[in-house]
Amino acid sequence: MKKVFLITLLLLVGFGVAGCSWEPTQNSYSQDAQSVEETQKRVQDAVPIPQIKTSAERKNIAARAILFDNENKITYIYLVSYGKVMAFYTVKGKVSSLNSYLTPLDKVLDDPHGSYDAGSVVVSAPDIDGAYGENADGIFFFTTEGAYVEWQGDYMVSDQPLKLTTQPELVREIK
Repeated sequence: MKKVFLITLLLLVGFGVAGCSWEPTQNSYSQDAQSVEETQKRVQDAVPIPQIKTSAERKNIAARAILFDNENKITYIYLVSYGKVMAFYTVKGKVSSLNSYLTPLDKVLDDPHGSYDAGSVVVSAPDIDGAYGENADGIFFFTTEGAYVEWQGDYMVSDQPLKLTTQPELVREIK
């Protein structure tokens, strides 16, 4: 008897599902998304994106690129730690990131099975000295006297010397 009841129940549920429509219904999420979209359209029409004739941002970036496109350019760097200027140097050339490289960080190898369609594998590439890994975050530069300096803190760079209101300090933390 239980078996007949179970089979009848399954048939009824099956026929009931077969007659149902699986069209998506409007839920609160899609209503909210539609409302946001309508609002966005209204504000775009009310406040259109202006058609600008020039770009002060691009001009600034271009001027900076031109200014530092000179390996003999003298700049001034102020190394800052704990809110105080720790050191001041004249720099010959550009201040550079320790994470700038002459070669790509990755290389793409074809599928070892020879099938281009199977995809490729991206692996770490060695640096120019043959070593692998990442550099620490920070900067490096060469002083006008030719000394190499690395710094892993805050700094300011200027193409003219800045007037300091406090003397540079060197702080040594002893533990």
